[in-house]
Amino acid sequence: MAEGGVAGAAGRHALVTGGASGIGAAACTALLADGWTVTSLDLRPSPLAGVASVVGDVTDEAGLRAAVASTGPLHALVCSAGVSGSSVGDGPVWSADAAAFDAVLAVNLRGAFLAAGAAWPALVAQPGAAIVTVSSVLGLTGGGGPFRSHAYIAAKGGLVSLTKALAAAGAEHGLRANCVAPGLVRTPLAGRVSSDPALSEWVAAKQPLLGDLLDPADVGGLIAFLCGDAARAVTAQTIAVDAGWQLD
Repeated sequence: MAEGGVAGAAGRHALVTGGASGIGAAACTALLADGWTVTSLDLRPSPLAGVASVVGDVTDEAGLRAAVASTGPLHALVCSAGVSGSSVGDGPVWSADAAAFDAVLAVNLRGAFLAAGAAWPALVAQPGAAIVTVSSVLGLTGGGGPFRSHAYIAAKGGLVSLTKALAAAGAEHGLRANCVAPGLVRTPLAGRVSSDPALSEWVAAKQPLLGDLLDPADVGGLIAFLCGDAARAVTAQTIAVDAGWQLD
């Protein structure tokens, strides 16, 4: 059931999966600032004033379709729901098991697939609608160093290809699809990095523009841009927000 929320000045409505925290919450904040009506779909209600909440699970196909139907016209979908690999036992292929692989892909890749499918009819009914998925620089680089969560890397790489497929299918409807690939961001999912000084130092060196983890707002603003009219000619792109991670 949706709770709260305000009408956007421009009359546009965005649904953000994983919108209650981290990058998803930052996307909600940026979209609100741009005048959107915003609904968060997450396992818990959004703490943000002005954001409507649907408590739901992106692995629940029927629940996603019901959630989309309950929120009214839809002009943008942001697929930000995700889990960290380490939280479910992910690791390199020689040590992680199938259960960990399935758990990561169920949320990080299958969840975006199901959300896009549930939202598709509503999105193609609105001229200039957009989908934005949230990948990771690890999905572009393969990880390396201390990052060997192979299921997570596979899921984030899969989002890049899924987004291109959505863009190809949506073009005839005027529906755009783009992907953002952040570096390491200071969110609850990055708790392992924040709590490990050696790992934090390694990440800081990989992100020389900041010398630190990114702030969620560094990504949220780009997501809002890609949802909006200023990006009306941008589709099928993956844009890294990695503070220089790929420079070396």
